[in-house]
Amino acid sequence: MRIVAIPDIHTRAENLHDIAQPIGNADILLLPGDMTNGGTNSVVAMQKVLDILEPMNKHIYTVPGNMDTDEILEMTTQLGINLHRRHIIVDGVAFCGLGGALPFFGKFVFSEAVLADYLNESISGLPVGMPFVLVSHQPPYGTVCDLIDNGEHVGSQAVRGFIEQHQPLACFCGHIHTGIGKDLIGNSVILNPGRFSESRRYAMAMIENGQLIEADIVSA
Repeated sequence: MRIVAIPDIHTRAENLHDIAQPIGNADILLLPGDMTNGGTNSVVAMQKVLDILEPMNKHIYTVPGNMDTDEILEMTTQLGINLHRRHIIVDGVAFCGLGGALPFFGKFVFSEAVLADYLNESISGLPVGMPFVLVSHQPPYGTVCDLIDNGEHVGSQAVRGFIEQHQPLACFCGHIHTGIGKDLIGNSVILNPGRFSESRRYAMAMIENGQLIEADIVSA
């Protein structure tokens, strides 16, 4: 199973034609939040993003970012592509989702306690021992993926604690545009490729027989 993840599109999906081949070759395309910039026209903006991506790959799953809206959450839920607070299972691998972020810009934000509850909801009912991937807009605390320019870590302790406890194969995150990179929490690989329109990077992984055999940040 080949996975491609592209967070923080912020309506700039036209740039993704530049990586149409890896998007098209992916078995799963993940959008870990901030597909839009919010606002009253957020659903229209989200539809434009999907109109660009769906001809490349129809196997899309999303979580809303802090700049996305309740209307986008409702839209993606109706389309069957929302992972926020839930999971889907593909070929024996679960994909669990956490949307939003800690209080910041935008309205789709939550406290650490609420994020922890939502994370637990996302794995509720999963068979014991099933391998899973976490799709979280908010990166975990204390990795290269949550570093801002002044060297401060601004990730979530709740996300980190969840990863430490449950050890997903990988966590695809975003939100922190400067936190580009790959890191580890235990055996879990953490990946944040940044905002594609700025970084020109995306995240990818390969899973075979329930094992992560490759995971990296790839330049366009």
